[in-house]
Amino acid sequence: MMIFLCALAAPSEADDAVSQTGLQAIEGSYHRLISALESARSDAAARQTIAKMAQDFRDALKRDGGARPSLEGDATNIIKSLSDGTFSAERSVQALRRDAKGSVIDFGSWRPALGGTAIPGDIGTHLNQTHEGDCVGVSVLKAFSTTRAGAELLHGMVTRDNDGNHNVSLPGDPSTLYRLAAGDLDQYGTGEPAAAAVVGALYRYFHLDPKHASLPTNKVMELLAGRFGDHARLADAETSPAGLTDFLMKHANRVGVDVAMVFGGKPGPKGEWSKGDGHAFAVLHINAATGTLTYTNPWDQARQTRTIAIADLARQAAGTSADFETITFR
Repeated sequence: MMIFLCALAAPSEADDAVSQTGLQAIEGSYHRLISALESARSDAAARQTIAKMAQDFRDALKRDGGARPSLEGDATNIIKSLSDGTFSAERSVQALRRDAKGSVIDFGSWRPALGGTAIPGDIGTHLNQTHEGDCVGVSVLKAFSTTRAGAELLHGMVTRDNDGNHNVSLPGDPSTLYRLAAGDLDQYGTGEPAAAAVVGALYRYFHLDPKHASLPTNKVMELLAGRFGDHARLADAETSPAGLTDFLMKHANRVGVDVAMVFGGKPGPKGEWSKGDGHAFAVLHINAATGTLTYTNPWDQARQTRTIAIADLARQAAGTSADFETITFR
């Protein structure tokens, strides 16, 4: 169960939208589906149970923000095959386990052995975006850096060798050690080589090119948090202005303390947030007394922060495809 301040109050629209998300919900439904498939019988009741568990798994993936199309396809294929007579429990299990790899599921404990020298000072606070696709990685690192737990995690992820190259281990991918050459870092962001190396490791995990592709926000947050935090998502498209305002106000005392938050939109003429999608911003602070939210744009986060009235943000963002996503550290 994910722990949120909003869960302490009476359920609201925003509470319902963020409940039952994150890796715990995904992994729980994944394991239940695998177990049902491995003990599958041929009777109608067993097939009905499998169909329901496949639907539950697909729903958990959707609530978390998607970005796992192969697993969603596997669940859909199970449901369809139960109807058309092509169902095979063995093939279904093989497909699920194959596609779970690279999907931040069942990744084990993180005990990094990086070598090299620890990075002095803060990480992720002054990294500036280089390519359009970098915004998610840059903004998520910035959001993590505002919390003590997130900052500590970032320090444990990356070291520097004497030759300027960096070593990175991601909490959600503990079996892989990424080595980033000094000359390759600027494509992942400028101003902070160590932070750029972490963004580079994220791109390598997803086998993506920052010049042509963006990172999936939910999986990036889960990769960086590992077992140390829980991901949740508030879908703006399904939330009213009142629901968005309620969500933000209830997180006011936790953002920058034990909650890292990013949100979507598009840059305005001066780099400010504006209604739309396709760009990620990091939330630095929510002031309940003044009803304002302070954030950064990854294109120039080393230079300035911006503030917007929560009422204005909620009014414009509600009903759009630009979501709010959080990690609550344990």
